[in-house]
Amino acid sequence: MTGRISDYRAHKWLGQLTSGFYLAVHHDNPDVAGAYASEVFGGGYARQPMTFTSPNNRAIFNLNAVNWNGLPGVTITHLALWDALINGNYEAAIELDVPVRVLAGKSLSYASGLLAFSLD
Repeated sequence: MTGRISDYRAHKWLGQLTSGFYLAVHHDNPDVAGAYASEVFGGGYARQPMTFTSPNNRAIFNLNAVNWNGLPGVTITHLALWDALINGNYEAAIELDVPVRVLAGKSLSYASGLLAFSLD
C-alpha cells in the first residue's frame, strides 16, 4: 500500500525549514554513516547560515549563495541542514547528483536558487 502526503502538509513541513538553519557539507550519507561522523571538518570549514524561499510545488530553494573556503581535501557527497552552527540537530540532507572533489585549501560554492529540498 502506498500513501501520499497532501500539498498542504508538505508545505507546512517545508515552511519550517525556511530560516534559522545552517548548511553543512558531508563526505558520506549522514543517514547511514551518522550525521556527525560524515560531516567535513578541518581547514576553514564552518556550517553556513541559510534562508530559503517559501514552499512552492512541494519544494524550497536557497535564497542566499553559500561558500565554504579553505576546505580540507575531500569528496563531498551530501549537503545537510542543521539547526545550529555548532553541534545541534541534523534536520535534512541533499544527495549531490555527482560527488564533488575539493582539493585541500580550495572552496565550494553554490549560487542562490541552485539547491532544493522537496517532498515528492
